Amino acid sequence: MKYKAEKTKLHYIRNESTTTPVINYSGHDELQEYSDGYRFQETDIINARSATGTAFNLDKQGFELVSFTPNDVDFLDPKAVKSSYYTEVEALIKEQIGATHVFAFDHTVRRGLKDSNRHPAYHIHNDYTHETGSSRAVSVLGEEIINRFAGKRMVQINVWRSIAGVVNKDPLAFMDHQSLDEKDLVKAKIAFNDIKTGEKHHGEIFAVKQNPAQKWYFYPQMDSSEAVLIKGFDSDKSKAHFAMHTAFPLADQNENSVPRQSIETRTYAFFDV
Repeated sequence: MKYKAEKTKLHYIRNESTTTPVINYSGHDELQEYSDGYRFQETDIINARSATGTAFNLDKQGFELVSFTPNDVDFLDPKAVKSSYYTEVEALIKEQIGATHVFAFDHTVRRGLKDSNRHPAYHIHNDYTHETGSSRAVSVLGEEIINRFAGKRMVQINVWRSIAGVVNKDPLAFMDHQSLDEKDLVKAKIAFNDIKTGEKHHGEIFAVKQNPAQKWYFYPQMDSSEAVLIKGFDSDKSKAHFAMHTAFPLADQNENSVPRQSIETRTYAFFDV
């Protein structure tokens, strides 16, 4: 079955904006809050499943669709996710990219439901800047591991997948890194104050201004047997640095559409060769 390209609006930084964008997660049931540097702008999202002649992969586009059927786990139980799911995610990345060592260090469950404190993220972003991609590795893995792999290639990869059937609302769009002009990148501040989990975090990520050369893709009707690998950082500058991404509304979704429930698991992978 073929799916047409989606005409939608994505949350960019206004071209004329000169202030530092700010995103705030309140930790309540509300959606994320954005400073006035953000503006939704019309964008075409190409169906990656029907894009002939393009084999999407991490080192060129910065994202890649893979098959992934892990064991069942209670995704609302963080301890259960860390004890079993992380191991399967690490094995998946080793198999897919040939990394010798993979460390899963964090995850987020997003549920478009009223009682969720993490909803789909409606802002174009990369989770790290060129600086925070490496500094985050030190903070979550520790200097001992970082020193162990000093001089080796290090890649940050998120593994994103549905945890509740087919995604028919708020899927992810991915920008082909080859179409990105890094002059359009904007550093944004992000703040978490999660009253349910106690998480407090302030960080710096990349946002972006719109450029007609940018090419966007999505995978229609992803289900729980699939995952997208999303690159967030790569110490090898000859490869795609990362993939800007965002949730977006499908043209035919409405208030009766089944909310998307997904998990994104964050990892650092090393090539000890």
